[in-house]
Amino acid sequence: MTTLTLRRDQTTDRRDLLDLFLIGDDDEQKVQAYLQTGELYVAKDDQKIVGLALVIPGETITSGELKNIAVLPAYQGQGIGSQLLDCVVEQLAAKYQTLLVGTGDADLANIRFYLKNEFRFVGVRKHFFDSYAKPIVVNGIQLQDMVLLQRFLP
Repeated sequence: MTTLTLRRDQTTDRRDLLDLFLIGDDDEQKVQAYLQTGELYVAKDDQKIVGLALVIPGETITSGELKNIAVLPAYQGQGIGSQLLDCVVEQLAAKYQTLLVGTGDADLANIRFYLKNEFRFVGVRKHFFDSYAKPIVVNGIQLQDMVLLQRFLP
């Protein structure tokens, strides 16, 4: 990796990033529904976008929701996701008090990632994945509920 830059992105055509969005959310129909909303943050290796995070307004004016975060497989395990989250937190700390994220109940790697990045459990959305077009299986278990985690911003 040469030079990694992290920043808010207002110029990239988000449709060009669909494959990257689909790493963070398996349901293309759902991704298409929120693709053009919120604030997009990207991690670039030179000119190549290797990671992204999308934050939309939350259910209250003091919270944002991390709708999608993804890093290309070849770049995973290098701390880019955590760096991207740090960038998001730094940029949004003046706007929001909390950042909420939801992930699958059996997605232990994602849950571990969020816990390592200062998120804490705050709730469950029962039967959330019932509305997905295709069943999502993680670690040999079909996802059913979404677990909600929250991080307080500085």
